[in-house]
Amino acid sequence: NQIARAAVQARVLTMVNSDNPGHEALLSFWLNHFSIFAPKNLDKLLAWDYVRGIERAMQADSFEALLRASFYHPAMQVYLDNAQSTAANSLAAEMAAQRGKRLGINENLARELLELHTLGVASGYTLMDVQELARIITGAGIYSPRMSDARLSRAGVTRVGLFLFDPRRHDFGEKTFLGEHFPAEQGVAGIDRALHLMATHPGTAQRIAQKLAQRFLADEPPPQLVDAMAAGFRRSGGKISATLLPLVESAAFAASLSEPAKFKEPLDYAISAARAACGDTPVANRLILSATVLDMGEAPLMHTTPDGYGSREADWLSPAAMAKRVRLAIGVAAERVPLARANDDRVRDLGEGAKAELMHGAPCAIDMSSLERMVGPVSAETLAAAGGLSARERAALLLASPEFMRR
Repeated sequence: NQIARAAVQARVLTMVNSDNPGHEALLSFWLNHFSIFAPKNLDKLLAWDYVRGIERAMQADSFEALLRASFYHPAMQVYLDNAQSTAANSLAAEMAAQRGKRLGINENLARELLELHTLGVASGYTLMDVQELARIITGAGIYSPRMSDARLSRAGVTRVGLFLFDPRRHDFGEKTFLGEHFPAEQGVAGIDRALHLMATHPGTAQRIAQKLAQRFLADEPPPQLVDAMAAGFRRSGGKISATLLPLVESAAFAASLSEPAKFKEPLDYAISAARAACGDTPVANRLILSATVLDMGEAPLMHTTPDGYGSREADWLSPAAMAKRVRLAIGVAAERVPLARANDDRVRDLGEGAKAELMHGAPCAIDMSSLERMVGPVSAETLAAAGGLSARERAALLLASPEFMRR
């Protein structure tokens, strides 16, 4: 559990201190798209490596590379229960039956691959496609050190790091997936082919374009822009840069830079508030930052269901959520929130989970001119509301202003 918490803390701390926020925003997008829940079973130990695996895959500038990195990482196999999925006609199922144990296929990962990771529900795939994909990916799972390498070799197991393909659990029969015939005896080659079919499907291009435009432009992005992004995806064979290019070159994106309209998600808000308050001072208190985004409902790697966090205003705007943002703004402005440093000795003395550990350390000293520059232009109403306030009250107002709630 401590390792799982450390993964969440490390992710937030990396995001808030990065000198490449564009990269961090995209990495955050893909980690949310291929979402896992860090506290589940062995994912407590695997979550941080999953982050690094997705980040490495981004270097390929390819959606298929991201899909493969997610699927072939044991964290995804564990999270969506594919590590136990076993074909009824497999050797492993037969051996289990002799011991009075029944094994079968789990469709969780196959369903989410189609519904969430690639095509989407509107693309026309069928229940049969889900079932056939579940057969194709049987045998994929996670390496167990309880079995010797020699024994794994004799069984014909394929292992890459902690990912493992066990042919004794695989369904080697013929299959039909997305209208394509899969001959018998496919194994890992069949999995690769299925991933390629999903990654290059027109439905995937449209869905990824829609999600990127919704995350980085507007809750309801212009349909013609989404179509242009999807066309860039298809023409380039799934390049992320080619998908984003129509977005960043659009008049709508240029307008969003001068007049921010996209409501900040909680993670965006907490990080931007910390950066605006701390200026050039590194944010070093991983505990307060991770506790803040967890309380606001958007801690990385902590979404319990595979659909990931929403990115629309309706997902996050509520009186209770706004009250938490205002309280954070007031605390940061009053220099009561120790963003700059936690007292590590104090943390060790108090033990994990003690509330006082979060509030013991050094706050960032707010420079008003820097804060005003980082918040950016505000409305006449906000300026009028700031009249006659003290410096700390003015800082709190800016951090809680309608303008700072948008990006």
